[in-house]
Amino acid sequence: MLRFFCILFATACIAACSHGVDKELYENKGVNLSLGKLQVPFFDSISVQVSAADMASIHISQNSLGNNIKIEGIPEGEARKFEVKVYADCGKLVQEGEAIADIKADESIIIPITLNALLGFLKLEIPLGFTNNTGVSSGKLFLENMEFEMIFENGKGVFNTKALSLNKKLFLNIELYDENEELLFTGEKEITLHSISQNETMQLHSIKGSATLELIASSDGPMQILAILPASAYGKRTPQNYGDIFFTEIYANPTENDYFQYMELYNSTSDTMQLSNYCKIVRMDNGTEHKITDLTIPPMSYAIIGRNSVLNKDYYCGTFALLKTEMSLGLFCGNSAIDTLTYSSKGDNKFPLEKGLAMQLSLSNFANRNLGTSWCFGFSPKQDALCQ
Repeated sequence: MLRFFCILFATACIAACSHGVDKELYENKGVNLSLGKLQVPFFDSISVQVSAADMASIHISQNSLGNNIKIEGIPEGEARKFEVKVYADCGKLVQEGEAIADIKADESIIIPITLNALLGFLKLEIPLGFTNNTGVSSGKLFLENMEFEMIFENGKGVFNTKALSLNKKLFLNIELYDENEELLFTGEKEITLHSISQNETMQLHSIKGSATLELIASSDGPMQILAILPASAYGKRTPQNYGDIFFTEIYANPTENDYFQYMELYNSTSDTMQLSNYCKIVRMDNGTEHKITDLTIPPMSYAIIGRNSVLNKDYYCGTFALLKTEMSLGLFCGNSAIDTLTYSSKGDNKFPLEKGLAMQLSLSNFANRNLGTSWCFGFSPKQDALCQ
């Protein structure tokens, strides 16, 4: 599986909040600039300019992408102009937007600002699997007259570009090498970055055989691509080794009722895993089990196994229930244990179990996933842990 991300635009809101007003003096107005999700790599700063004909301009700048930016000293009046600029990649202006609003006493308003993209970024992810059966040790991305080295993140090879021009054709070339710096895979693609989300496809060809990296465009997210990597002779197979698939999120004690319980599984390999009619989830303390009848997990991807009320689940697990304070879970395929997890809310190896909260495992902690300290509170279905 290969993923592309094109990071191009975001939205923001300004909330202007009034408190009390001195009729003889301008009173400082507290304005909260509440930003939407800004996915800008190599972020430098964000600046806000507030101006009007009857007031001195106010300018603030900060070097972090927090959820809110506090602006003090805005006098009440009409036609206050808010200009927002986002800088990245060593001071390049990548997004900007503006809005005009009236600031009145004893009134709260929300001003939406659409940030228009001036430059875009391209991120390429090549899932290699935690065991990296492909033998890929390094890689290079050639783009125009630029060259980018591949970095490894949780079983994936990742390329991050600098700021790129929009609406211009770009020619990509990828080369992946083994530990002896021998070429394993190559691929090329001509793309155009736009200021809206887009899907692309690309093929990587094996130098040492006839295998081709098959890419399937995804409808989820901006410029995202899924692919089946020829990491082994299998391509698509049943789980065989401990850790091929493991538990990454457990929601055992929902606030509403037990019908909202779910488990999350992660495929740590670069092969598509077929669990149907071969694997089962087992409660190891009493032997209760549920045979999985129809579930396939793409490489380096998540799957949600849930009960009746779980939205967007990948597989319905019937009446198989999770215990709220202590349980031994196992995923077995054939006669092999693929993953086991014993969690408890007490004892020396205490797991983060609490009503209304899921416990989740960061992929960087997969080697120590049987330690309660490797888990944290939070909800992050189908993505790496976002600890609260």
